[in-house]
Amino acid sequence: MIRSKLLTTTAVACLTLPFALAQEAPAPPQSPSAQSQEKAYAQMLMKDLQRDKNSIVDQAMGLDPADKAKFWSIYDGYQKEMKGIWQQRAANIKKYAANYNNMTDGVADELANTAMSIQSQVLAIRKKYYEQVKATLGAKVAARFLQVEDALGQVIGLQLASEIPLVK
Repeated sequence: MIRSKLLTTTAVACLTLPFALAQEAPAPPQSPSAQSQEKAYAQMLMKDLQRDKNSIVDQAMGLDPADKAKFWSIYDGYQKEMKGIWQQRAANIKKYAANYNNMTDGVADELANTAMSIQSQVLAIRKKYYEQVKATLGAKVAARFLQVEDALGQVIGLQLASEIPLVK
């Protein structure tokens, strides 16, 4: 069941992330109404993805109602911090797409260093929330939290990697 839901979420991500993050050429200028419609659509898709992710995490964690409430109060903070990371990652991908056809060593170096910085930030945030979950619910639940987040991160990362061409 969890694997099926994960595949569904991945399929939605496969369909939406490439368009949202990795356009090779800048899109032609749009009217303000078209831009606002596109933004509203992207926000709707992100809400659907977040809902699906929450469902996957909830099922995978398998917590009783009392522990579930404790976990989600911590996990909500985790998601807020990770949202900032995803915004940084999206900005880095957009910069890559904007420079793809005219990549310089300087831009490539900047993009690579930003990507590694983002990875370091993700690790720091996961460590922080691992400790919070462990203090509240124990090491086994905290380890499960890391496993679930790692699996989801790998699926999303693999999808992004398959959609973004290598540097020329």
